[in-house]
Amino acid sequence: MVQRRGERARRSRRPWPLGATLGALAIIALGAGPSFAQEPSWGHRGALGLTVAGGGEFVTALGSGTSDRGFRAPLDLGGTLSLTEHTELRIAGRVAPPGPHPGWSVYAGIRNSRGERLKTFFDLDLAAHIAPLWSLGLRLGLGVQYELLPVLGAFAVAGVQGGGGGGLRLSFELLIGLQFRTYLFQ
Repeated sequence: MVQRRGERARRSRRPWPLGATLGALAIIALGAGPSFAQEPSWGHRGALGLTVAGGGEFVTALGSGTSDRGFRAPLDLGGTLSLTEHTELRIAGRVAPPGPHPGWSVYAGIRNSRGERLKTFFDLDLAAHIAPLWSLGLRLGLGVQYELLPVLGAFAVAGVQGGGGGGLRLSFELLIGLQFRTYLFQ
């Protein structure tokens, strides 16, 4: 039998590697199809969170013989505990340099949001300012949060605070931050 040139190469090629690869991909696609098709949940139900934020704040506080007025660069570190899909309890501590006496404060309240991956929210907190002038009052924040991942969101919030105690205080803030979440306790 006489073989022509190149004929042997065609006969020795087997179609099984291509067929096996396509078959394996089809099995994977059919077996894992529902998990690929499911949308991730952007709600926070059952989540425990850590928030980190920074930005700018303008403060005016007047006390007996002292005052605190000017621009500060606050850094917030806090935690959240989700009560429902859109409501979280929150607590945060803040240090706000610069100045001769940095500001120290603690906040506790709620964050309520609307939306799925892009959320609008409001914060309503009790604000306790420890230094340089102590005061107790309310903080109201309005913001937007974008969920980068089901466990990570980026947010921006504008807030206003008012209070009294060792002095009268009024401040305005703009913060940008991240919220890290875990669902281990769900």
